[in-house]
Amino acid sequence: MATNYPKLSYGSSGASVRQLQQALNEAGYALDVDGGFGPKTKAAVIDYQKKNGLAVDGVVGSETWGSLMGSSAKSTTKSSSTAKQVLTGVSDETADRLAALEKGYSESDEVRAALAVSQSMAALQPEAYVSSFEDQLAALYEELAGRPGFAYDPEQDAAYQHYAALYADLGREAMTDTMGQAAALTGGYGSSYAQTAGAQAYGAYLQQLSALLPELEQSALRRYEAEGEALSDRYDTLQQQEEQDYRRWQEEQERWRKEADAAREAYEALRKQDYTAYETMLRHYADKAADEQKAADGKKMNSGKASTPSAVKTSLSSAAAESLERAVNNYLKGGDEEAALALVQQYAGRLTPAQKQRMNKILTAGGAAVTL
Repeated sequence: MATNYPKLSYGSSGASVRQLQQALNEAGYALDVDGGFGPKTKAAVIDYQKKNGLAVDGVVGSETWGSLMGSSAKSTTKSSSTAKQVLTGVSDETADRLAALEKGYSESDEVRAALAVSQSMAALQPEAYVSSFEDQLAALYEELAGRPGFAYDPEQDAAYQHYAALYADLGREAMTDTMGQAAALTGGYGSSYAQTAGAQAYGAYLQQLSALLPELEQSALRRYEAEGEALSDRYDTLQQQEEQDYRRWQEEQERWRKEADAAREAYEALRKQDYTAYETMLRHYADKAADEQKAADGKKMNSGKASTPSAVKTSLSSAAAESLERAVNNYLKGGDEEAALALVQQYAGRLTPAQKQRMNKILTAGGAAVTL
């Protein structure tokens, strides 16, 4: 039985801590049942562990739970038995109800179903964020960061090579024409003048090519800068898509967190309301027993032994059934069919035919392999 209780330690909170505090109080401590595992609760746990030969670590695990719940059950049985024995002059109905209430608070179906809804929200939590653009962004960043600085080499510039070939051809043609004209002046014979004139004509075109170098270098620089800007633009575009995806994931996380918090708060509020109703009923029947004893004026209305009511398996209320359906649906949506079916089986015997029909629809829609 103890293994069904969660492991608790300093800083824990919630219904399980309240149950722990109630059990410790039944063992003789005086804690506020506030659901917070603070210094006083830890001190009480350590003291209890010391007195009962348990591992003293301030952590409530299966061993401590087992000891506490065993002691609590014995204490409750003893106090209830004592209460029954002294309730002379009280009706059997009042004695039975008071004895049952004195065994301690037990969560109602509605509260347990609300807790199931809260616990099932974990199945709907969005998975951890995984970037769809991480590899592309990393590759682009490496390409940008690894780009060498601009350096102009005419021999590696296709535009320069094109102009160099063009001006070389034009220079050779000019040289040939010039040498031919010079030879004509000398009766068709070559001369040093003709060669000099031809070389000058060829050199003039090479000078024009040299004059183009600054313009060709600027053109190459513009291409280099344009390539860099194109890489930066691609990186920025991918980064914007990455940020949009991450924002959508954050929004999904926030929506889930709010829904999970709302489910937890609904459970806490319902449990508080339920516990208040329990305390009210306990006071009511205690007062009723006292009034009946006074009215009896010493005459017995019963033997002082409360009858044992037969266990009646009641159907779930509509509110509890709706919460149960929501919890099962949450588990199925989250892909945890095992948890969904376990929860259904826990309450299957108490579902009405109409509730079973609705539950089967949920199981079928969720792709469960088993229906009721």
